[in-house]
Amino acid sequence: MLYPHESCERTSFGFKYISEAGLPMRLINIGWDRVNRSDYRWHGQKRGGGYAVFQYTLSGRGMFRDGSSLYALPKGTGFLTVIPGDQEYYFPEGGEEWEFLYVVVTGKDALNHSFRELMRKMGPVIAFKEHEEPILALSRLYSEIAGNPRLDKYTISTRLYEWMMGLHRLAEGRDIVRAPEELPASIRAAVKLMKSSYREDLSIDQLALATGLTKFHFCRQFLKKTGLKPNQYLRKVRVEGADLAAAHRANGGVDRGGDGIRVCELF
Repeated sequence: MLYPHESCERTSFGFKYISEAGLPMRLINIGWDRVNRSDYRWHGQKRGGGYAVFQYTLSGRGMFRDGSSLYALPKGTGFLTVIPGDQEYYFPEGGEEWEFLYVVVTGKDALNHSFRELMRKMGPVIAFKEHEEPILALSRLYSEIAGNPRLDKYTISTRLYEWMMGLHRLAEGRDIVRAPEELPASIRAAVKLMKSSYREDLSIDQLALATGLTKFHFCRQFLKKTGLKPNQYLRKVRVEGADLAAAHRANGGVDRGGDGIRVCELF
């Protein structure tokens, strides 16, 4: 996939707010970098504070420590953290390189709500796999700023919210219902039933029967493999179905699987 930022120069952009900064989410810095030095190391207790960092690996590998937990950051993963704190991210000794996009934000929405809530739901490190909408939003923002470094602060804040909502959508599990191919066959059977019969009043017993597992084992395995309980996953499938039906009608199509009232009644 070609990201929008790839047509730009690799650099970083810093922002200072001359007037009183009352925006609930503000951009401090956005950048695209590539490092191969072991002295690239940032410690959350040695660099001030009052801001949050997101960094996404484009190629190579970095490392992230959060307290006593250590994470590798290969291509397709990113970390979230709030500064100050007992965390550290760095280029490992013996590595070849680490290329990444990063963004540093501040404001009450970023610090008090969005980042902390996202870390609570997904942990500090996220594997995006095929769910790259938040990364595309970040790449577009970098490209837009590269084309116009004096971009209006309100426009920038709007773009940050678009990016942040993409992360929240991923956290809520809405995108997980689109990628069942990596799940075990038994769990795929339950997902298939959910997708084909989400308008019906499906029970846990019906879903367990489709998998050939006991109800207890099914619930435990489903949560382990998807990160969601079966009823949560079904709710996300229903939301996806409602979104697709609404988009179909908006494009002049007819939702032959049910009318608008039927869809709305389901969630």
